[in-house]
Amino acid sequence: MTKTFPVYPGNCPKVVSKDAKYVIRSRGGKSVVSLLYVTADGDRLLATTSEHPDLVEIVNAVKTTMGTAPNGPFYLNEYGQVIVPVGPGATYYLAGEYDLPLRFLFEGRVLSGEGLDLDGKPLEPGSIWVGPHPGIPYILMAGKDDVYYDAAVRPDVTRRMKLSSADGVGPDAAAAFAERIKRVKGWTGGRFYINEWREIFAPINKATGLEYRYIGHLELDDPWFPKPTPALGTVGHEGQ
Repeated sequence: MTKTFPVYPGNCPKVVSKDAKYVIRSRGGKSVVSLLYVTADGDRLLATTSEHPDLVEIVNAVKTTMGTAPNGPFYLNEYGQVIVPVGPGATYYLAGEYDLPLRFLFEGRVLSGEGLDLDGKPLEPGSIWVGPHPGIPYILMAGKDDVYYDAAVRPDVTRRMKLSSADGVGPDAAAAFAERIKRVKGWTGGRFYINEWREIFAPINKATGLEYRYIGHLELDDPWFPKPTPALGTVGHEGQ
């Protein structure tokens, strides 16, 4: 049976830290989903789960179909789309969608991207974000009431995608959303993340280093970018 995977047309994380992505890796002779978790003390913990064989399969199907070795990084966006980078130049492919929640057990704690603290209590906007860091990065524009990401529209060409220009949003709704980010992130702007749980969090520069803060939940009726849909003719490769 022929497999095809379209090039992903949406927000592709280009340069993120190792703890801001999920990774399929081999453990005990089988492929598992892994997470690098950084504690408040700076400890770096490798948590894994073997509870998602279907997710492992769809990520590795992209890798092997494109002629590369299985395993490696992938991302889940706020629409549950599985995004897989392939090759030295990191072409991003849409592997499919996945809606089962990722939770990792480590040293008696449940690690997940839910808007909860480590005791399972809901976070309030402005609280310390103690969850994992995988997510899709967006940018709050400095001194402006808008957010954006840069999308590759063709080889060597990117286009700045502003929330104010997204279908059905407009400047006023974009400004209201940007204000939510600004209350926590600050007026200087910068990167914030949205994960597959639709939780929003952001790194804040402090004298002691980066500190992550919770911003809130992206509701279904919030002004936001539409779900990315690959255009016809964007299949990057076919394999057997």
